[in-house]
Formats: sequence, structure tokens, C-alpha cells
Amino acid sequence: MPGWYYGWNIIGAGMTFQAVLFGLTFFSFIFWAPIWAAEFNTSLAHVMWANVGMMIAQGLISPFVGHAMDRRSIKWLVTLGAISAAAGFIAVSQATRVWHIILIYSTLIPLGILLAGPLAAQTLAAKWFNRRRGLAIGISTTGTSIGGFILPVVVGLLFSAFGWRFTHLLLAGLIVLVVIPVVWLIVANTPEDKGVMLEAGAPLSAGKKGFGHYPVWTTFGILRQANFWVIIFAFAPFLTAQGAVQANLGAFAVDLGTAQEHTPTLISLMAVTMIGGKLFFGRQADLWDHRYLFLLAVALLGLVILLMLTRPGYVTQLVIAAVLGVAAGGFLPLLGAMVSSRFGPEGFGKVMGLLGPFITLSALGTVFAANVYDATGSFTPALLVLLISIVPSGIVVMWLGQAPASRNT
Repeated sequence: MPGWYYGWNIIGAGMTFQAVLFGLTFFSFIFWAPIWAAEFNTSLAHVMWANVGMMIAQGLISPFVGHAMDRRSIKWLVTLGAISAAAGFIAVSQATRVWHIILIYSTLIPLGILLAGPLAAQTLAAKWFNRRRGLAIGISTTGTSIGGFILPVVVGLLFSAFGWRFTHLLLAGLIVLVVIPVVWLIVANTPEDKGVMLEAGAPLSAGKKGFGHYPVWTTFGILRQANFWVIIFAFAPFLTAQGAVQANLGAFAVDLGTAQEHTPTLISLMAVTMIGGKLFFGRQADLWDHRYLFLLAVALLGLVILLMLTRPGYVTQLVIAAVLGVAAGGFLPLLGAMVSSRFGPEGFGKVMGLLGPFITLSALGTVFAANVYDATGSFTPALLVLLISIVPSGIVVMWLGQAPASRNT
């Protein structure tokens, strides 16, 4: 197609493998959690440890995966991720204890998400785009939301027809049959690997591969950067609150009397508005100050929590899910834009990997909210704590500096 930039094919492939992996793991977990709690006669908080294990494992291995993303074939890494996730789903189908699910979600599943999820897709977007990098990252990250919109509904239908065990076997096959062919037909690490020029109209420079002047980042050099720590202390409280609300949204609705069969609708609505949020935050990241965009995301999350404190009916729950989707949609494109603009595309994977152990500590918010509910019979105390916790995020982000000048580290 005349004038078509192949980088958009790369974005499409990244959207596809993110949609499958995230739609079937993170978003569908919200659906499975109360079902597993009933199946194994245990508490919701106990089941939530699977989600925590998944996030902690991602944090522990993300520095190694991020390092690999900058130096190895992303095509092969995504393929290995798809195989790992599929193996995890097969193993879940055979689980007879909750701890089996927790173990699987702490090993095979997070490895699959890291290798074939947002880190791979955003790294590709950062390497293939320059002038429109924020938009490309924003569009790329909509893959997780598209998967969250479509696949929980599919999962719900399969569950109704086949039960959760056989459904997991079917989903394992879906991962392999969709992700691997798409990746092998389309993905290449950089424009040079595909024999095409970098994004048309991008300002080329004397720097490596036309990406501009950035230091050659070492691990120590990254850890010395104030921007690295500002990003951590801004995002960690925000993600703790967002993750706690998002992971417990289904249980919150059921607690208020909403029929369990209606919770996939809430999850799908959240996912579809998340698409709009990602496109908005991704596009505006090329135009607006990243700090003020982040403040907007924090304000929207605060509104969500305030509405939840009113013990809303189903219509207001739909509003909550919609606004939560927009707020949560700001996370990946804003984080990607902040990192790529301040550390450069060639160190993107490494920096994102190093952020992982710190960012994933926010997963403890999901267990905190579930434990408070199990202890008190209400989500209200947890919501009040989460509302207060996001205030520091809005303050810390104002210390975010501009991209460093070119120098050795």
C-alpha cells in the first residue's frame, strides 16, 4: 500500500498478542476469582494471592526480560511467552487445590505475560516509531483492553457451556493458534531488520539508528537518574489503588447485590473505555506535559473511589466501570511515554524491566482490599485508605524532569 508504514503492522501484531494474553489472564481472573473461591471453599483473599503471585513474579523477572527485549529476537521471546501461558492454562485445568492455582499464576502465567505482553509490544513501538512514538505506544496498549472487552465474555460463555476446567484447555489452544502465527508472519525487532526506513517524517540525527542523542544506559546509570525514582514513587500508589479497585470490581458488584452473570458486562465496559483512555493519553503524551496528564488520571481514579463509597446501584456501577477504564487506560501509554522520552528507545526495555520489581509491589493492594472485606464484610475501609494513598502520586509526579542531555553514564 503506497505510503503505508510497516510499523503499523508491528503495532497490530503487538495489539493481537496483548489482547490474547491479557484478556485471558488479567481480565478473566476477575471473573474466575469468586468462582474458584466457591469451588475450593475458601476466602476471596486466599484466591487473590494468585493475582499477587503473578504480579510479584513479573516484578522479579522483568529486569531480565527487559534486558532481553533490547538484545534478543522479540519474535522468539513472544513465542516462548505464548507457550508458557498455554502450559499454565493446561495446568490450571488440572488444579485440585487453591495453592495449585497460586503456584501456576506465580510461574508459568507471569512468564507468558512478560514475554508476550505489554513489555514486548511497547518495546517494539518504541523501536519502530520516533515522531509519533506516544501515539504508537498508546495504540499498541489498547490491545490489552480489546482483549479485556472481548475475551471475558467469551470466557463466560465457554464456562457456562463447559465448566472452568475444560474452558482452560480450550483457551490454551487459542493462545497457541492465534499468537504464534501472527508473530512469525509480522514481527521484526527494528525497521532495519525488515529492510525499511524508520517512520516517515521522523527527525533523524547522528545518533544510533536515528533515535536521537541518549546515553548508553547501564543499570547503575539508570538507577542514578532522579526521573527513574520519580516515576516509581508516582506510579506505585496510583497502581496500588487502581489494581485493588480493578481486581475486586466483580466481587464489589456481587457484594452490592449485582447478579454474578452481570459482572462480565462491567469488566467488558471497563475494558472498552480503557481503549479510549489509552488512545487519549497516548495521543496527548506527544502534545501535553506528562505530569498534567498523570494528574488527570489520578483525579479520575479518585472520582471512581468516591462513587464506590456511595454503595451504588447497577447503573452507577456501570459509570464506575467506564470511568475506571479511562483512568486505568492512562497507565501504560503514560509510563511508556515518560520512559521513552527520558531514556530513549534503545534502553526502553531495560528501564521498563528495572521498573518492574518496584511497580509490581502495588499488587499487594488487591490482597489488602480483599482481606479488609473478609475481615469487615465491607470494602469501605479499604476504599478510604486507597483514596488517601493516591494523593502522594499527584504530588511526586511534579518533580518529573525533562530528558537528560546526551552524556556518558
